[in-house]
Amino acid sequence: MSSAQRVVITPGEPAGIGPDLVVQLAQRAWPIELVVCADGALLTERAAMLGLPLSLLPYSPDVPLRHSPRER
Repeated sequence: MSSAQRVVITPGEPAGIGPDLVVQLAQRAWPIELVVCADGALLTERAAMLGLPLSLLPYSPDVPLRHSPRER
């Protein structure tokens, strides 16, 4: 059995700070796969406003974990 884990995050109110925090969380390497339940366009817009890169992948519960931590 793989030791990889998946964590699901919801950013809360779209007009609040949650989407900004999610974009900032995505900037770090994590020992888990982060799954964010949010509007992709909103997160992309917030990343642009913050001047941060952001890559989004569609989520499917049937897809096996594909996590590979980025180097810090």
